[in-house]
Amino acid sequence: MTDQRHDARYLARGASASKAEVHAAIEKQDVGLFPGAFCKVVADELSASAEHCVVLHADGAGTKSALAYLAWKEGFPLSTWRGIAQDSLVMNLDDCACVGALGPYLVSNTIGRNARRVPGEAIAQIVAGYQEVCDLLTTQGIRCVMTGGETADLGDLVRTAVVDSTIATRLRRDEVIDAARMVPGDALLGFSSTGKAAWESVPNAGMGSNGLTGARHDLFGADYRATYPETYAPETDAKLVYCGPHRVSDPLPGDPAFTVGAAVLSPTRTYLPLIKALLAELPRTDLHGLIHCSGGGQSKIVKFGAAGNRYIKDAPFPVPPLFAAIKQATGMSWAEMYGTYNMGWRLEAAVPQARAEACIRIARSCGIEARIIGRIEGGAQGREVAITTPDGVATYR
Repeated sequence: MTDQRHDARYLARGASASKAEVHAAIEKQDVGLFPGAFCKVVADELSASAEHCVVLHADGAGTKSALAYLAWKEGFPLSTWRGIAQDSLVMNLDDCACVGALGPYLVSNTIGRNARRVPGEAIAQIVAGYQEVCDLLTTQGIRCVMTGGETADLGDLVRTAVVDSTIATRLRRDEVIDAARMVPGDALLGFSSTGKAAWESVPNAGMGSNGLTGARHDLFGADYRATYPETYAPETDAKLVYCGPHRVSDPLPGDPAFTVGAAVLSPTRTYLPLIKALLAELPRTDLHGLIHCSGGGQSKIVKFGAAGNRYIKDAPFPVPPLFAAIKQATGMSWAEMYGTYNMGWRLEAAVPQARAEACIRIARSCGIEARIIGRIEGGAQGREVAITTPDGVATYR
């Protein structure tokens, strides 16, 4: 089975897992000091140190904030908004960590809201959520400092709320983890996005903060279409809006410890303490690549590594209940599921085979399940990913 990310439903809702137009728009920009790194690394223009480099990174919670709004209106606690701040912050922090940056981090948050719908107490929860994550990471030895931000009332542009953040950090150039080092012979390790990590207070269903445009409309029911028109674009075909079988309060099939709404709103797990533990024990030169499986899901790695790399993922994690529920609700192909969602592991590492067991042991000490999910082979035209799904092998290029 071959899939070139046939995400017609996703595109019809105004979103894309591949972001082809975005990548085309930026293809002529400078690629930074390490073109193969997971995120852009630039010279330290602030101190003019030739030994150091800077990562300045921006991202956000995406349309997960629209679901937080809906769930809050449906009776979820006001604190639901705190998780959206975590989503926004972690989508930045974990990208930075994948190039070996462990802080200190400077954080600026940007919130755009429709003030007629999202009140001040919700904004207070979002701001508190940012600080909560910074405080947690600081207790883990990863300094994270809020520097302020901007909250703008944009009722003419924003239907509910947009929650974004920007991270700045600095590291030595010889400390950068450059994913261009991933080569044939490496083992691929996956680190679970579900369960309860040592630094988490509650279990996580594994959602992360990508694929939400599809997940919320495909999981939740049509009465939300009429009740909450502010949570979707009016241009979207009505057949694709809240066309699923569930309410946010329904038990999650396969794991009634969660409601469906709480499962999708599980705050994005940060892997920073795990990455810090890996770097404390393993030589950085043996971490050939760290990949944050966010936009593009399990196909994300195809953008990185040496030309000719073939990423074989033939021992994936069992499909978690949340992703099984999305599959059941949508009828999406397994190839599209793996090309959109993390499917149970949102971080993966490429390491020499001899280092694999150490990675698994370190993850276990952090309360995170890890496993060898595959390997890197050569011989691809360009780069490709081959994932063994319940319905055969899906290939991405």
